Amino acid sequence: MARAQARPVTFEELKSLQAIQSRPVAVFIMTGWCKYCHAMKNSLLKNGEISALLSDKYYLVFLDAEEKRDIVFSGRRFKFRPSGLNTGLHELAGELGLIRGRIAYPSLCFLNNKNEIIYQHEGFLNPAGLSVLLKKLSSDK
Repeated sequence: MARAQARPVTFEELKSLQAIQSRPVAVFIMTGWCKYCHAMKNSLLKNGEISALLSDKYYLVFLDAEEKRDIVFSGRRFKFRPSGLNTGLHELAGELGLIRGRIAYPSLCFLNNKNEIIYQHEGFLNPAGLSVLLKKLSSDK
């Protein structure tokens, strides 16, 4: 039997989804140029066990750290902040992804249903590592 594939949602959808069913949020922070980000994103979406864990326990949001559009989340408006000709960081990626003053790609940030950070992980996780992390976090609640 085929398992449900994790369906990513947007930050803008979270408020209404949380009103229907309260869940923690898994935010996957990535960039378009990061090959490890693409590999991990593939695991989040296509690995049956990981996708099922996400679908059952979390809302999954993808955040491009270099997103140019404003994002309204948790009552605040976050903007892209350029730092060079073709570089910069979206404020929301900085807010959710900075660990010890820096951001690494890919990163995962887990939020409770009040949009407070409960766990951050920087760097690539293979499917086995992702599975262990998701099981541990969902059992900690």
